[in-house]
Amino acid sequence: MDGTLVVFHLPLGSSPADHREFRRRIYGEDTASWGGRYRYRRRGILDDLPHVRLYWGVVIVRREDARKFLAVVRGNGGGAVTRGIKLTTGDRKSLISRSR
Repeated sequence: MDGTLVVFHLPLGSSPADHREFRRRIYGEDTASWGGRYRYRRRGILDDLPHVRLYWGVVIVRREDARKFLAVVRGNGGGAVTRGIKLTTGDRKSLISRSR
């Protein structure tokens, strides 16, 4: 099984508000209101895709999910660079177990 390494980012000069919204759309966010009384999760694209997060802005996704992920990144003003990679045994297990 091969995967796709995706390095993504926002353009230089993007505002902190743009970064916050971009981060929410990609990674999701745990949030609360009324002083922590109501807690919920804002889901991001990576909540629905099996992935391995290496660093902020660097993830490995399955080859068949790469197009969907890139569409979300680019649709929210981000840029991305991709490379096809051969998965390690640990990465392969993570991507398979999260897809079920």
